[in-house]
Amino acid sequence: MDTDLDVLLTEQLGPVRLLTINRPRRLNALNPDVMLALNAALDAAASDDATRALVITGAGSKAFVAGNEVDALAALDGVGAYREMMAGQRTFLRLHEFAKPTLAMVNGYALGGGFELALACDFLLAADSARFGFPEISLNTMPGWGGTQLAVKKMGLARAKQMVLSGHHFTVDECLHFGFIHQVAAAENLRAATLEFAATLTRHHPFAMEMAKRSVNRASELPLSAGMEFEAANYAVNFGTADARAGLHGFLARRDEKHLRAQDRSHPTNEVTT
Repeated sequence: MDTDLDVLLTEQLGPVRLLTINRPRRLNALNPDVMLALNAALDAAASDDATRALVITGAGSKAFVAGNEVDALAALDGVGAYREMMAGQRTFLRLHEFAKPTLAMVNGYALGGGFELALACDFLLAADSARFGFPEISLNTMPGWGGTQLAVKKMGLARAKQMVLSGHHFTVDECLHFGFIHQVAAAENLRAATLEFAATLTRHHPFAMEMAKRSVNRASELPLSAGMEFEAANYAVNFGTADARAGLHGFLARRDEKHLRAQDRSHPTNEVTT
C-alpha cells in the first residue's frame, strides 16, 4: 500500500485535466491503490463541465507505466486472477468509452498494463525515448486488461500478434508505422506538445465530441449497416441540441456575409466629383 504519497496527482490546466500516476520508484506500476484512485479521478473529470480533455502520464522520466505490480499478481489464484482482470478491464473500457477525449502522454516505458492503459486512451503521444511492449508472454502469461483486444483495434491483427506473442520491447521508431502513435516529441518537449494537442480538442463542443467518439468506437464493433444506423441516431440526437443548430446557422451567416463582401468588391461604387 502506498501510504506515504498520493499515487495519483491531479493538475487542472484550463480545460485540460492532467492525471499523473505517482509511483516513480516502482516505475509507476499499477496496483489496487492506483486503480482505485484512477476510477475516482475519472468520476471527478466526468462530472466537471470545465474539464474538456483528460491527459494521463507517469511521474519521472523513466516510465509512463511499466506494468502491473507483479508481487500482487503472483499471490492470486485462478479465481482471483479472473476477478482482477475483469476489474482492470472495466476501468480501461471505461476510459475507452469516456465521454471526453483522453490522451496518453507516454514519457518512458509503457509495458504490460501500462501499454494497455495507453491504448485505452483516444490519442497516444510519445517521447522519442519511449518503449512499448507486452512482456507477459516471457512470464508464461498474457495480457489480461484488454491488451489483446485493444492492440488489434489500434494496430491490426498482424502487428498485435507481433507485439503480444514476441514479448519484445519496441522503440518509438519501430512502432511509428504500427499506427497507434499519434505524435512523437523530444522528451523535454512532450508535455508542451501534448497539452497543445489536447487544447485543439477542447475547442469543439463537448456533446458533439461525445457523440462523434461513440460513433467512431462502434465502427470496429458493428456491421457496416448497423454502424451507419448508430451514426445517424447519434447525429440526430446531437442535431436536436441548440448548440448544433447555432453552429449551423452561424456558418450560414458567415457564408452570406462573405458572399456579400465579395459582391461589394466586384461592383465598386463609382463616385464622380466636380
